[in-house]
Amino acid sequence: MPTYYEVMQTDLSKLTAAADEWEAMAGKFKKLEDQYKKDVHGVTVDGSWVGLSATAANEHFKVTLRELQAAQTEAKAIAALVRDAYSQFVDLRGKVQAARAGAIEAGMKVSAQGAVFFDTEKLSPSNRNAYQHDPSYQESGRAEAAKWEQAIDRAVKAVTDADAGVKIALNAVVVDTDVLDGTMNGFNAKAKSDIEKYEADRMTEISTRINSGTATAQDLKEAERSLRDNSGNKVYSQTLLNSLGPDGTIKFTNKLNDLAYHEDKKGRNSYLAIQAGLANTLATATAVPELRDKNGKTAKIGSPGYDTALEEWKKSKDGRFYSTWMEDIRSNGTKEFDLTATQAHRSSGIDQKALGYQSLVTLMQHGDASYSGAFLHDLADSIRAAEDPNHEKAPGNPNIWDLDHKFDSKNAGKTDGWFANDPLDGLLGVMSKNPEASTAYFDPSSSSGKDNLEYFQTKRDWEVVNEYGTSRKDGVAVLAGDALDSDSHVGFGAALEAAATGRTPGSSAPEGFTEHTAAQTRVLEEVVRSYSEITKIDQGAMPENIRVNMANTLAHYPGDVHDILSGGVDYSDPDFSTHPNDVSVKTEEMNRFVRALSEDGGAFRMLHDSQLGHIAEQIDTLEKDDFTQKPTGNSDAAIGIARDSGKVMGTLDEIRADTLGDKRDSEIGQNNWNKVYKYHVYGAPITGLPVIGDSLQRLVDIGTGMQAETLNNAITNGTKAELIEHYEKHGYPRLTNMLNERAKTVHAPPEEISDSKGRMGDIRASAGSSYSQGIGSAQGSTGENG
Repeated sequence: MPTYYEVMQTDLSKLTAAADEWEAMAGKFKKLEDQYKKDVHGVTVDGSWVGLSATAANEHFKVTLRELQAAQTEAKAIAALVRDAYSQFVDLRGKVQAARAGAIEAGMKVSAQGAVFFDTEKLSPSNRNAYQHDPSYQESGRAEAAKWEQAIDRAVKAVTDADAGVKIALNAVVVDTDVLDGTMNGFNAKAKSDIEKYEADRMTEISTRINSGTATAQDLKEAERSLRDNSGNKVYSQTLLNSLGPDGTIKFTNKLNDLAYHEDKKGRNSYLAIQAGLANTLATATAVPELRDKNGKTAKIGSPGYDTALEEWKKSKDGRFYSTWMEDIRSNGTKEFDLTATQAHRSSGIDQKALGYQSLVTLMQHGDASYSGAFLHDLADSIRAAEDPNHEKAPGNPNIWDLDHKFDSKNAGKTDGWFANDPLDGLLGVMSKNPEASTAYFDPSSSSGKDNLEYFQTKRDWEVVNEYGTSRKDGVAVLAGDALDSDSHVGFGAALEAAATGRTPGSSAPEGFTEHTAAQTRVLEEVVRSYSEITKIDQGAMPENIRVNMANTLAHYPGDVHDILSGGVDYSDPDFSTHPNDVSVKTEEMNRFVRALSEDGGAFRMLHDSQLGHIAEQIDTLEKDDFTQKPTGNSDAAIGIARDSGKVMGTLDEIRADTLGDKRDSEIGQNNWNKVYKYHVYGAPITGLPVIGDSLQRLVDIGTGMQAETLNNAITNGTKAELIEHYEKHGYPRLTNMLNERAKTVHAPPEEISDSKGRMGDIRASAGSSYSQGIGSAQGSTGENG
């Protein structure tokens, strides 16, 4: 195992010299072959020697000739392996050197053995004195040094991993793998020139031992290292998956899960690490490179020229692997495979197997690699074909994934939340890590995108859990119906958020206005409009597990949502647009959508605080003259901001009152809503909120702090009317306080700020009037008046 010192001091040029010598040796064997053909082998084929002795000799001569040829193949392969090793070591040592340079630049000292220390010699005399007498300063220095030492250690570990792979290849390349060539332990006529191919072969052997239960602890360590070191290499990945095949890959991942969760729980971390590496290997092997359309321009998934470019690529060698593997996946996706988890949780006496797609998606949920959009779309289409009874090609079985157990993540500690019993929802969760693919999958500009959204919203059978009752006649468990898993729709919600925002779920929205692509905006519009329609009658029709995702999504469109909620949308005006994304959604549609997501208290708080943050940003743009002087002309920034902000706050408070009022008959529902609602903007468990600048902190605190939190609790069992009255009295003043705070900050005279009849009085009156309008407008669109 190379040390830091050895990595830094080893003369790698000796590898290229050795490669040159092996190539020269191959040349010498070529000369021997030519001479042997002429002087020895030739006499049995030129007719000068005939008879039984000649025939027997010829067979021996052929063996020797093949060995001379095999020796050339082996020597050339060794040369190629050594050159490959040189390239890898040069690259990896460069990363070690870069880590060392980064540590030094950060004020560290690095020893010859790779130990890192805080370099006090670089400090000024005063700072050095402070360091010597300040324990917290010393601790900070030690922590920084430890961080850099870990970075160097990781870089050295990568060299160690590569070194192990080179050793495997060099040991294997000299093994005569052909037992029928007439020699035992001769030269290797099938020698390979890629280190990664030998490592993949070795990994296949280890997987066989893991499957059979004969793997050693060393095998497991080697499997972890091999996958960790090579899973990003396409040659290794495709070689390994070709060896395993989809059938073998599914069996291998099932066995890893059997070991991790049932047979050898102590070794769980090792089995899961191997599975993570296998998942990354699958992502690499099926990766689609950057494609170009007929004009030579980059063709991104969802663009007009992408499908044509993809079909052309599939004809290439790389593409043929993809196509073949995808076809084999379809053949195995609905086949049954043994898995302890499914067999252990049966409510009837019938064997319960795992289907191929379930196991494959379970595998894909491991690892940290992002799968290519084409692979995700093709796999999603294949899984849907298996379950959709109205599929255009052939009817699927809507109950195909049903099992006798809730494999939900909410109870993962007690059950089996790791298993993707609903493979299509699980795959959407994987797809959410590739926002570009998610956007293309749901983009309503294509017929498939619009159809995909509609299928998941209203047509799909989401109930994948068999529920049993007891027969009155003989007490035997009988199937009574299907039910939802507790984590149903989780993947769907994540994919929708990624599709509409262009970011992985939970990503913080940037501060200020966020511009999105036209495709992302189209997804948002379609999602809002469709769920607005779906929830017209039943405000709880939006699935529970997507509500937070929907709130996160709106938090990425703060300006647009503000424009829509404020009621300023005028679609009869061709010049009107929401800022900055020109979102085409009506105010009543957005109100209904917000009411639907507000069934979840945390989701409401996300949207609420996002809008209050945006209001704070708008108020923060006002200057002293805006508060003290009425402007000439038709534009009045202060009045406009107060009016729009009041309308938004009134709308949100009415929606909050409507939600809590509807829940007042359910104590559990009310308490859960309050409990989830309670988090402060800076400690939010939901991360969709933008980063708020320091200059806005006070305004944001006024709008979203403790005063806002107490609004839910002070009138717990109130009717809607009582809640609205309470919010008008205690909630609306947050806006006037924000306006007053900004006026103080820009040094407006105190007497003018407090004047109820002057300029500030007009601004506050406009805000109050709009707040009431927001309440009335929201009452109509949320169904309270209709």
